[in-house]
Amino acid sequence: MFQLDKKNILIIGVVGAAILGGIYLYSSGKLTQLTGGAKEEQVFEEVTSIAGKVVSVDEAGNSFVLLQPKEERQFTVKLGESTAFIRLIFPFDIANPPAEATFTPERKVITIEDLKENDQVFVRASSPIKTNQDIVSPLEVQVLP
Repeated sequence: MFQLDKKNILIIGVVGAAILGGIYLYSSGKLTQLTGGAKEEQVFEEVTSIAGKVVSVDEAGNSFVLLQPKEERQFTVKLGESTAFIRLIFPFDIANPPAEATFTPERKVITIEDLKENDQVFVRASSPIKTNQDIVSPLEVQVLP
């Protein structure tokens, strides 16, 4: 009959640790890297909106370059005829709002001439936004306060 002595407990502990380690390596994708197996292509959720800082404005081309600071990626945003281009305006100082203030901003329609470098913008596109591709005719561009 099987007895639980120190040797058997140690063997069970080592086997359990090996199994848990294998499960971790498999679930994290590191197992294929260690064994030299084929690495699966990473699949990302489709993103249709992005926010960032305006780096440059091309009024003649009706476009601007947006920088995502964390990822250090740049996107050229080319406005279309149906793009809603607005500036969000709070009727109070956002850094020091009155107690009774609501946080519903006014939406003022603007043009590319109103956009300046270092403005913070939010862009919502109708199709997925991909790295190294222009964002053409987005649904909406909001210039943030």
